[in-house]
Amino acid sequence: MIKHTLIASAIGLAALVSVPVLAQGADDLWEVTANITMDGMRMPGAPTRVCARKGNTDNLVPVEDDCRVSDRKTMGNRTTYRVVCTGKDPMSGSGEMTTGPGTYRGMLKLSGKVDGDPVTMTTEYSGKRVGGCTAK
Repeated sequence: MIKHTLIASAIGLAALVSVPVLAQGADDLWEVTANITMDGMRMPGAPTRVCARKGNTDNLVPVEDDCRVSDRKTMGNRTTYRVVCTGKDPMSGSGEMTTGPGTYRGMLKLSGKVDGDPVTMTTEYSGKRVGGCTAK
């Protein structure tokens, strides 16, 4: 179970810090919180700051580097998407995100196997724009 907790924490939070946060600039600085529930155990996340290109919420989906977001469909302020993660413990699933003026929130549900055991993970995330930055 400890391994599951570590994997869930890494998957949910690694991508949130994957975009460098730099000094004030023309892009959007977001404060993001992700709460992960894995096999019934809830793990609250600490707020993280993410710098994203102005108006681009594509990189705000909380996934690790070995995960690919695809099949994005946006209608109004709601976006749905699929996620496939490769690597030692592959997972796949779907999510949705709703955006508002200076805010967004979403949910990502993944399932797969870790060390041969079935795993289901849900990440609920939200963000608010807190300033400017320069995205790389």
